[in-house]
Amino acid sequence: MKPAISAYVPCCNNGPTLRAAIESIRKQTVPINELFIVDDGSTDDSVALAEQMDVRVIRHDQNLGRGAVRARAIQEAKHDFVLSCDATNALPPDFAERALTWHESPNVAAVFGRIWQEDRSTAALRWRGRHLFKMDVQLAANHRASLITYGVLMRKSHILTVGSFNPNLRHSEDADLGERLLAAGHEVVFDPNLQVTSLAKNTMGEVLERYWRWYAGKDEHVSWHGYGKQIMYSIKVMARQDWQAGDPLGIPISLLSPHYQFWKSFRRRLHPSSE
Repeated sequence: MKPAISAYVPCCNNGPTLRAAIESIRKQTVPINELFIVDDGSTDDSVALAEQMDVRVIRHDQNLGRGAVRARAIQEAKHDFVLSCDATNALPPDFAERALTWHESPNVAAVFGRIWQEDRSTAALRWRGRHLFKMDVQLAANHRASLITYGVLMRKSHILTVGSFNPNLRHSEDADLGERLLAAGHEVVFDPNLQVTSLAKNTMGEVLERYWRWYAGKDEHVSWHGYGKQIMYSIKVMARQDWQAGDPLGIPISLLSPHYQFWKSFRRRLHPSSE
């Protein structure tokens, strides 16, 4: 007998892709016993679309950030197994079923897969696939991975024992929780055979913002030494990879990335309440 599963979709102005995310959950090969979205202050048609699809909506009146959304979802979930799919992604039909096999070990707290994309029509999307999603890199399964929640099956009971997601974090809430789960002796499993498809058609600005969010860390530490190292890495590694991939249009994005990283973190250090 399969265990009961709650599923949620975190959402903020994701109307163009929300339907596909919801449908991918409904098409799972194991029963999903509860489905809801946590809307983080959307101003588009996301809430109306979810309601049209007969999905329960938990709504924040203002944007509170990713940590608050995920903490609320864990609080609201009725079942111990909690499936999450970001509103910009889609899960394969057997995602939950295959992730459940990892959870046969009672010490596993979360199982997530690698993110993928089909669309490579623009330089920004190709750059995202190469440097963020690392689609050209062979990856192995890892039982002590840094938690990523774009598509994940978690155990609520384990998450609550370490204090759940930090509602004060606007990003890096998953890595923060993962650190606490590992420190408590739980396993966080990355399975590269579980593939999550990104549906978002990011612009160059959105890709740079996403790159900053992934690597800034919860403390958003910034230093001149780190800035210099990022510049060298962007030249010696990232730009070279763009050239070797036959994609010279990606080189300017790589060269810009450390400057965006530094500017963004430095700006937030000066004006922490500006965003």
